[in-house]
Amino acid sequence: MKAHRPSKLPYYLLEGSNSFATAYYFNYLLFHLRDAFGFRNQDTLAVGAAHGFLYVIFSFFAGRFGQKKGYFNGLRIGFGGMFIGLVVGWIFQAWTMQLVALAIWTVTICFTWPVLEALVAEHEPAEQLPHKIGLYNVVWAGTAACGYFFGGGLFRVLGHASLYWLPAGICLLQWVATFGLQKKHDRWVAQTAADPQASLADPGEKPVNPQLFRKLAWLGNPMNYMAVNTLMVVTPGIATHAHLDLVQAGLVLGVWFWARTVGFAILWWWHGWHYRFSWFVLAFVLLLGSFFALLTSHVVWQLVVAQVGFGFASALLYYSSLFYAMDGSDTKAEHGGVHEALIGLGIFGGPAISTAAVAATGNPSAPAWSVGSVLLLGLATTLFLRKRYGQKV
Repeated sequence: MKAHRPSKLPYYLLEGSNSFATAYYFNYLLFHLRDAFGFRNQDTLAVGAAHGFLYVIFSFFAGRFGQKKGYFNGLRIGFGGMFIGLVVGWIFQAWTMQLVALAIWTVTICFTWPVLEALVAEHEPAEQLPHKIGLYNVVWAGTAACGYFFGGGLFRVLGHASLYWLPAGICLLQWVATFGLQKKHDRWVAQTAADPQASLADPGEKPVNPQLFRKLAWLGNPMNYMAVNTLMVVTPGIATHAHLDLVQAGLVLGVWFWARTVGFAILWWWHGWHYRFSWFVLAFVLLLGSFFALLTSHVVWQLVVAQVGFGFASALLYYSSLFYAMDGSDTKAEHGGVHEALIGLGIFGGPAISTAAVAATGNPSAPAWSVGSVLLLGLATTLFLRKRYGQKV
C-alpha cells in the first residue's frame, strides 16, 4: 500500500509559535535590561555577542544530535530547556540571573530550529521543496514580526512577568505536542521503509554552479545576521535617540520585520532568483546601505525607509542560505545545524565586532563603521567567488 505523505501543518505551527515566543522574549529582554538595570548600547552588544557565541557552538552540535538521535528527542530537549531557562529568569530577577536564564534558553533553542527545518523539508520532491521552504520562511518571519510589533503593547498590558510566562507557556505546549507528532512521524517512516519509493526526493537538476551558490550562502547569511543582530541589540539605544517609548519602538522599529516577511512571500512565489548571482549581490549591496542608514539616523521617516530595504535584503540572503543548504541534501537536520551555526556566527560576530570597536574608540557610531566594513569585505568576497567560479548570471 502506498504511503501517504503526512501534513506538514503541525510543524509550521510549532515553527510559528517558536518564532513568536523568541521574538517577544529576546527583543524585549534587551529593553528590560536597559530599563531595569541601566544597560547601555555597549552592554547589550556584549550580551548579544555572548548569545551568538553559544548559538554557534550548540547549533552545529544540535543539528547532528537531531540527525543521529532523533528529531523529536532534539525538539523535547529544546522546548523543555527553553521552558526551564524562562522559569529561571522569572523567579530570579537579578541581572546576573537574567543572563544565566538567557544562556540556558540560547543553548536549548539551538535544538529546535535545525529539526523544524528538516521536518518541513524531508521527503519532499524537488518540485515541492522550494514551496515548503518558502512557506517555512514566511511563517517564521511573519510570527516574529507579530512578536516584535505587538510585543511592546503586550509587555505594557500583561506586565513585566509576561516576558517569561507567555513564552514559557508556549514552550510547554510545544513540548507536549511532540509526543503525538512523533507517533505520526514514526508511522510514516515505517511505511516508507516498506515502500522506499515513497520517501525519495529527486534532488533535481541545478542550472549552474551549485557549489558557488552554496559557498555564497555560507558567506551571505553570517554577514546578514551580523547586520541583523547588531541592529537588534542596539535597537533600545536607537529608540532612545529617536525619542520612542516602548510601544512606539515596537511599531516604528518593527517595520523591517514586516518587510522581511513580504520579501519572503515574494521570493516564495517567484523562483526567478534561484541560482542567480545578480540577485544575491544586489541584496548584499542593499543590506550594507540600509544597515548603515539605520545605525546613523535618528529621524523616524528615514528609519522606516531604511528598514524596508533592510528587510528585503535580509529575506533574500537568509532564503538563499536555507534553500541552497537543503536543495539536494539527504542529511537535512545536520545541514540545518550548519545553517543555524552560520547564523550564530553572524549573531556573535556583529555584536562582538561592535563591542570591540566601541571599547577601542569610545565612538557610539563605531558599530555602523566596524560592521559596515566587514559587510563591505563580504561583498568583495562574493565578487571574488563569482570570478573564481566563472559565474555570469
